[in-house]
Amino acid sequence: RDEMGSAFDHSFIWNGESKMLLTIIKLVEDSVNVAADTQELGVRVIILVENSVQFYSAYLPLMYTEIMQQSSALLTESINSATRRLRMRARPKILLAETFEEAEALFCRYRDYLLGVITDIRFPRGGKPDSTAGLALARLIKSEIADLPVLLQSSDPAMEQQAIDCETAFLNKQSPRLLKKLG
Repeated sequence: RDEMGSAFDHSFIWNGESKMLLTIIKLVEDSVNVAADTQELGVRVIILVENSVQFYSAYLPLMYTEIMQQSSALLTESINSATRRLRMRARPKILLAETFEEAEALFCRYRDYLLGVITDIRFPRGGKPDSTAGLALARLIKSEIADLPVLLQSSDPAMEQQAIDCETAFLNKQSPRLLKKLG
């Protein structure tokens, strides 16, 4: 898959959230522009590893809203329109992976630019569902960049201890306050 293709391979659930269209546009833009923006501007990257359409359709609007609010705060400090455009282009990029292999490839390619990784624990690896793929990914990441923030998430609260053992944060996907905790 090429970078352009990967942005168009995701489905979304519209839950009445008006921000969904903007989210899809930003995700496509990020996928298309990330290579040039990291090389030219040193733009930072956040990787979201999630194969549940329901969850990434909820997470991504929240993540983009937060990033856009922070970027807008910086824009008020900008002196001229050229500086404003550059600062908006330099906002962190969000990349979505749905499999272990996609996540590993993104990690390898953008490791020098990563702000953090948010990953489910269960997602496809080697073409099959793997109930510990996120733990394996977290261990890989931590073995190479020990201080990179990694958030593991699962519907199984029993996975919290394994996340702690991987020196990562944990978020229970069944929590009624899930989106508040993520933000």
